[in-house]
Amino acid sequence: MLVVTADDLGYSEAVDGAIIQAHREGIVRSTSLLVTFPRAADAAELARVEHRLEVGLHLDIVEGTPVTDPAAVGSLVGADGRFVGLVDLGLRLATGRVRASELAAEVRAQVARARALGTPALAWDSHRHVHLFPLVARVVAAVAKEEGARWVRRATPPGWPLAWKAGLLGAATAGSRPFLRGIPGSDWYVDLTSRRPPPAPSDVALLAALPGLGELSAHPGAPGDDGRDPLAARRPLDLALLTDPLLRTALGGDAVRWRVPA
Repeated sequence: MLVVTADDLGYSEAVDGAIIQAHREGIVRSTSLLVTFPRAADAAELARVEHRLEVGLHLDIVEGTPVTDPAAVGSLVGADGRFVGLVDLGLRLATGRVRASELAAEVRAQVARARALGTPALAWDSHRHVHLFPLVARVVAAVAKEEGARWVRRATPPGWPLAWKAGLLGAATAGSRPFLRGIPGSDWYVDLTSRRPPPAPSDVALLAALPGLGELSAHPGAPGDDGRDPLAARRPLDLALLTDPLLRTALGGDAVRWRVPA
């Protein structure tokens, strides 16, 4: 069995349109909403009319603007009031400069924002996988249990030859496992976007034969983003893969499920 998730709902108009297309015409049954970007409300409305599209929460502490007052989460933001980037966040975590109380407050605020927009926010993952950093996972897991989350992404790779990113995510998942114990997640995970070269549809179809429950994530999009998106060149390839008619036929109607059963 597989979960197929399109990340980054709310990132941009082009991304949002591609996610809806990948659901209507392809194999996507789940997506995750960024509430830290200006399009969050519009994206939530787009997704809400897709009654068979599960919408979870894409936690973000590396790119957008905090839901909490930036002055109240100073250990997470830069001088411009936006979240610091992934590298700077890693340095702050490693040197003890991220306050757990501020991180917890921001996670709670993002959950509340998602729910106010009509999203149950029962399935959680994160922008750039930061929820798997053990120091972040400790806080995220505690809040997830308080807020009734019923799925938090793990990133344990399957038995493929490991690319460097898959290996790092697997190590991070192992480090975060004690904190996430008791919250459901997948048995294995593949980030399709990070595969080099992009996987063929036939290779993706074969993943359905692996034992356990797996999650595939991708980042579909279309030409038209403004140049600030580091995945802009890859997003149309992800969209083509997720809507490939042969892949959709190969997986059929029973191989792909929601993260949180309806």
